[in-house]
Amino acid sequence: MVLEVIMYTIVCDNCGCDVNEGSEYSGWNEENYVEEIRQEAGWEKVDDEHYCTDCFEYDDDDNLVIKNKK
Repeated sequence: MVLEVIMYTIVCDNCGCDVNEGSEYSGWNEENYVEEIRQEAGWEKVDDEHYCTDCFEYDDDDNLVIKNKK
């Protein structure tokens, strides 16, 4: 039997990497839980966009700066 399953993940809006990259999981069954995973991974959310730790930094005034925004 083939069964459709809805899973959630977060992909970096800059480089396209997945928050679950390097994990034994490929997705989660609850959309709210994946936001917790994002926070634990140190990713940033700006409005509706998500950025992995390789794609942002903070400047000397603690402002979020997106690196090489695509």
